[in-house]
Amino acid sequence: MNTQSTRLDDLMLNDRGFVFDPNTGESYQLSATGLQCLRALQRGATTAAVLAELLETREVDALTARADLDAFLWELNQLGWL
Repeated sequence: MNTQSTRLDDLMLNDRGFVFDPNTGESYQLSATGLQCLRALQRGATTAAVLAELLETREVDALTARADLDAFLWELNQLGWL
């Protein structure tokens, strides 16, 4: 169990992909896939588990899914959420 809190834990999400960061007051809009990834990360999923979930639930090849996930994680890091 991960006891270390991150800003990812503070984010407020809705089912339409709206994300509110209470630390900055900023809001964001995610695609359905981005929302799926963010929710998995909030549950504590590893990058490998998120990738496996994407490959199981989305029509995407492994190379594209990995590249897109890496880009998404980079963005989350830039926002300070990870």
